[in-house]
Amino acid sequence: MKNFIILMTLLTGVLFSGCDYVRNKKTENKAHNVADFSCTNQDNLNKIQGYLKSEYIKVMEKKLRQSSGYYEADRNILEKINKGLRFEIKTIRTLTEDTQTEKQLNCESQLVVHFPKGLMQRAENAYQAYIQNSEEEGYATVRDYLDNNESGLKVTDDELRGGLLYDITKTDKEGLSLSVLNQNEILEGVAFITEQAVFFESYVEKNKEYQSMIDHNDQKVAAQYNLAKQAMDIRKKELDAENQRQVERLNQTWDNFTEEQRDQLKQDQADWIEKRDVDCKVLAQKSVYEIPEKEKETYQKQSNYWDQALSDQNIEIQYTKCFNHRTMERIVYLNNTFN
Repeated sequence: MKNFIILMTLLTGVLFSGCDYVRNKKTENKAHNVADFSCTNQDNLNKIQGYLKSEYIKVMEKKLRQSSGYYEADRNILEKINKGLRFEIKTIRTLTEDTQTEKQLNCESQLVVHFPKGLMQRAENAYQAYIQNSEEEGYATVRDYLDNNESGLKVTDDELRGGLLYDITKTDKEGLSLSVLNQNEILEGVAFITEQAVFFESYVEKNKEYQSMIDHNDQKVAAQYNLAKQAMDIRKKELDAENQRQVERLNQTWDNFTEEQRDQLKQDQADWIEKRDVDCKVLAQKSVYEIPEKEKETYQKQSNYWDQALSDQNIEIQYTKCFNHRTMERIVYLNNTFN
């Protein structure tokens, strides 16, 4: 989007709105206007450069207001940056063919914004701190961010460059009017660099706070994980002890049968053992998240803190639980078979 900014002169000089420069003689006015009506006139360039810097400051202040609720700007750093930034219009080309008859000159140039020493490095460091814990999908560096901008900005460690168009128009009463046509992208680029630099310390502080929250949460999660493992280990120990008892009871029941009775039940017993083992393996696969809350065992109520190892251990526990239950049923069945 292109933004038109009108830089007005008062009376007969090439002046911006608010100036109080006045000339009294018409002969002097005409001579001054002829000299000023040029894309390369230094007075015009100085006023455009000064105006662009003032507009940059407005853009910067707006950015600071928008971020003030979360990040705190270093105003001392900002003051140093603003004092050290220098706007320079270079490589000027007059696009208007007949400068003698036309009342408006179309001018093309390059705007170079010179950075204070260390600004770009501080901005890069700050940007890295910003993206460290940011969920936004952005560019890897400040330079990448600006170089990928469709405005055609180019940035180095010392300066930012971008194309600038401006017009110089003769008016009937005010003298000359200066219009800058496409400064927004350049000002936004410079403000973005400054924004990173002045928020550097705030980014670092926020990262410390964020890391502290992560560490605190990790400690809580670790404590809950340890509790979940303890509960699971206790339950496993109980079921393993029960498993040993049920296996001994089943063997004792089998040994109490006569040889003839065992021969009658031998195939049935083998089929039952196979079915018990397969059924329990299948049933043990049921996800803990499929079990209604009221049916969960105590240790399973900590399932939100399980890792894969505990999930696998839960399957083993559920298999043992099923194994014990089916074995108890078999013992009752066998005792009733010949009694």
